[in-house]
Amino acid sequence: MSARSESAPRSEPAPKSTGSRFALRKGRLGLIALGVVLVAAIAVTAFLGFRFTQGRGVEDARASSLAAARDYATTMFGYNAENVTEHIDQSMSVLTGPAKPEYTKLITDNNLAAEVRKQSVVSEVTIQDAGVVTNTADTSQVLIFMNQSVTRGNKELVSINPSRLTFDMKREGDRWMINSIEVITDDTFRSKIEVVESLPPDAKPLPGPSSAPSGAPSPAPGPSVAPVPTP
Repeated sequence: MSARSESAPRSEPAPKSTGSRFALRKGRLGLIALGVVLVAAIAVTAFLGFRFTQGRGVEDARASSLAAARDYATTMFGYNAENVTEHIDQSMSVLTGPAKPEYTKLITDNNLAAEVRKQSVVSEVTIQDAGVVTNTADTSQVLIFMNQSVTRGNKELVSINPSRLTFDMKREGDRWMINSIEVITDDTFRSKIEVVESLPPDAKPLPGPSSAPSGAPSPAPGPSVAPVPTP
């Protein structure tokens, strides 16, 4: 009887375990999630950096425009016979928009430089207070409270003018320019306040000081003199 050769059994490859596939998939998802988190973190950091830089720009503009406005007001309204021409030129160099022709007309119509030299006029300005009303990184409105005292050659006091004015300014390059000038008198100040014509029916008047006797004259309101660069 012939021997029959028997073939050896074939070994089948072991199937990959379910746990290995799950671990691989989990690792890929983890990498994707990490990438999303990194992108989000970069975006948030960039946004916060932009907002911080923007905020710093506005704050820096507030400080620099206020300093410039104080300096410009002192130069524009303070002068004497020796420096009046220089002060006019300096003032003209920081004016733009409607402020420039208005100032030019004022100086020309009043022949300021010649009259100041002729009468030996001295105008001194003291900035009592100043503040920024509103501003952005490139614009600013500054309110200035100042006193302007004017004397002539023999030191005769001509006037002392307490004044309020606003400069509307805008940045051109690295310099602040005055776009418009508004002198605030008592009349213009009142025009900015809404006057209530009549009280509502249920309104109650606030207690106030007693009325003056009918025979006593009412005190006259003090004058509010606008600052002018004229002798």
